Amino acid sequence: MSPPPQINISGCGLVQGTQAETQPSVAKFLNIPYATVPERWRPAVKAAPWTGVRDATIQGPVCHQPSSENPLVSMNADAVDEEDEVEYSKVYSEEHCLNLNIFAPHDQLNSKFKPLIPVMVWIHGGGFKDGSNGMSLYDATNMVAHSVKGVGRPVIVVTINYRLNYFGFLSSAELVQDVQSDKRLSDKNGEKCVGNWGLLDQKIALEWVRDHIEAFGGNPKDVTVFGESAGAASIGYHLTIPTHYGLFQRAILQSGAATTMIAGRPDMEGQRYFNHLCQHFKLNDSGLTGAQKIEQLRKIHAKDLVKAANNGKVGMFIPTIDNVLIHSDPRGWVHDGARYDPNVKAVMLGDCRDEGRMFVPTLGAKNLKRWPRFFARNCPPGQEKEFEAIYGIPKTDAEAASISAIVLSDSVFLYPIHATSRALLDGQPQLEMSRFHFDRPLQIVEDMELGLGAHHAAELPFVFGSDTYQEVFSEAEKELSLRVMEVWILFAWGETSRQHGLKHGQNSLLPSDVGVGGQRKEAIVFTEECTVEKKLVERLDARTLAFWRQSELWLKAKREEQYKQRQSSKGQAKL
Repeated sequence: MSPPPQINISGCGLVQGTQAETQPSVAKFLNIPYATVPERWRPAVKAAPWTGVRDATIQGPVCHQPSSENPLVSMNADAVDEEDEVEYSKVYSEEHCLNLNIFAPHDQLNSKFKPLIPVMVWIHGGGFKDGSNGMSLYDATNMVAHSVKGVGRPVIVVTINYRLNYFGFLSSAELVQDVQSDKRLSDKNGEKCVGNWGLLDQKIALEWVRDHIEAFGGNPKDVTVFGESAGAASIGYHLTIPTHYGLFQRAILQSGAATTMIAGRPDMEGQRYFNHLCQHFKLNDSGLTGAQKIEQLRKIHAKDLVKAANNGKVGMFIPTIDNVLIHSDPRGWVHDGARYDPNVKAVMLGDCRDEGRMFVPTLGAKNLKRWPRFFARNCPPGQEKEFEAIYGIPKTDAEAASISAIVLSDSVFLYPIHATSRALLDGQPQLEMSRFHFDRPLQIVEDMELGLGAHHAAELPFVFGSDTYQEVFSEAEKELSLRVMEVWILFAWGETSRQHGLKHGQNSLLPSDVGVGGQRKEAIVFTEECTVEKKLVERLDARTLAFWRQSELWLKAKREEQYKQRQSSKGQAKL
């Protein structure tokens, strides 16, 4: 066993990590601070340098978050005694949750003669509500080890935390006024953003990687950012925010795009969550001004604040149209390829076969009683027959659940991924484009007979191949995980998967009419049988894509009309 790895990070300080127990060729550095939170609902500031040697062997604190019943996002930290302030603060911290973990080939450290290697930065999902870089699911030890020993293309993987739920994505008219009146804030660097503090945290983390990853042997000019669900949506936004351009050269969007998590307005969607928070703490009937409500909310302990998201009335959080980072409804600009970062060389987007099944209880129609409302929410007026022709009409509760799962898959995931792919190909001719589909259900989940199939996030255990899942993988799944990791690693290297004949960057995936059979088989498909093949890119035909474009336009216009009515009502109230 080599001595504990120690790195001097210029401008930060010395850190001492550890060798991974199961993979001695990998060094881990945990809980490296990239920023701190000086005040609730304000931009983070870059972390100050430290003296002495910082212990980077223990997982750092994460953002406060509600409990989760989903085993893929649960940190298994809910059993921490809230009354034990010392132990609780080791797991959750509002001020010190902005840390990152680095997994690097041990031989790459402190070597002045080895070329710098590509870096992969992971942005976790969780509906902007929960999740962290400390989840065992995201332990990148085996991924980095495979990059060295299995693929022969070493990479460094960085996993980051960012502020979530009420701390990172709360917005309201009161918060807009609060920020605008703060003379300490500059108009530069997104300091006056509202409801997008989590996105700003991610940007600061990427800047840290740009400025310091070379100390670990990583190439700051060869960064691949990859994320799933809300993490993929985050990347979709970063790709289109000019002040965030140039922070990465490649991107992998897993099960999401910007319009998967459509940004809302502070005084509409954001206002509902703010009002709920005030109601929860009995501030609405106290005669307080907006500024006074915010002052009171800032005094509430973070662990108590987050409990307001545990009562079933708060679902996922979304970014905010704050006119600082995000200026309008993404459904209006996601199709404009000229808005995407021209510095990005390659993008890979993909989905899981049964994305929508997991969301039927909360967003779908789990029975016939709920079907009419679900149908009205998704079908534009005058398009009823088209909807029925594409999806059919349920006659039983089981059919209602099944059809609504497919509708959710198509509208929330597959169509946004298509729209982003199309825009990138149209507007960025220099870009290499890849697509993938993941069709393999996790066997241990299948054995539970939950009927989830290849559900949302099903690919994650295979991407990271962490020890937690190595213990439950079948032999075929272990082999599939190696193949998935290879595709991701070689994408970061800008190379093709030689062993499996999978070629990236064909740019031939979207003919003018995908329903005519003119598609070439260019998508990388991880099949239910644990094989890796090339199949058709688009699983939605031209008719279905056209329907969801109409639905998108209708929903956007509907929201704009609601906003106009709201503004008109506010104007009349002032008279």
